[in-house]
Amino acid sequence: MKDFIQHAFDIFGYVIPGLFVIFSLSLLDPDISSIADLKSKTENFDAGIATVLVIVAYVIGFMIYPIGRILYKGIGLPLFGNTINDDSNHIDLSVPTKYALLRELSPSNFKYVESWNIYCAMAHNLMVACLIFSGVTTVKAISTIEFIKFKQLSFGEFLYDILSGPALVWLIVSVWGIKLFVLLTYRAVTYFHWAAYDINATIKSLNLEEKAKL
Repeated sequence: MKDFIQHAFDIFGYVIPGLFVIFSLSLLDPDISSIADLKSKTENFDAGIATVLVIVAYVIGFMIYPIGRILYKGIGLPLFGNTINDDSNHIDLSVPTKYALLRELSPSNFKYVESWNIYCAMAHNLMVACLIFSGVTTVKAISTIEFIKFKQLSFGEFLYDILSGPALVWLIVSVWGIKLFVLLTYRAVTYFHWAAYDINATIKSLNLEEKAKL
């Protein structure tokens, strides 16, 4: 079970967000002007390239993990609220002590708590990936604008030229990246609370603190 939890954490917490970051950064290729162009570049992928991508994605996911934690705790908790201290089962123990009690005395419940931690890690790492994605697509939008036309056209005509070209598509995609960032922030905070609630409820309902003293 420990191996399963660790592998699940690696895949959902590191690899998937890392692959999204790689996908986002690949959009900076000047030869890519649309999603169709990106699809054509992946047609020649083989198992070797896929393996390298997974390894690189894991490293990237590992690197952005602390950034994701800072973001969801610094932005998500103030924005959506931190209600841990309002929990009716709140216990005045350190987090490491709570996890030690759960891991040693209630491994089945520890598994469920770790599942919330896995989802929280995936959500906050995808938050970082969405910020990168939104930034990259904004750059792509700007790169498609022919600013020389600003001198040749009226402002209205120039604006219409932008909104009728590929820049609009990239900007819409960028906005969706921001929306996903907010949604994932909310989900990260939710899973963070669920893990804390489950820990407190398990320790209190099963009297784990007292059992540890026996």
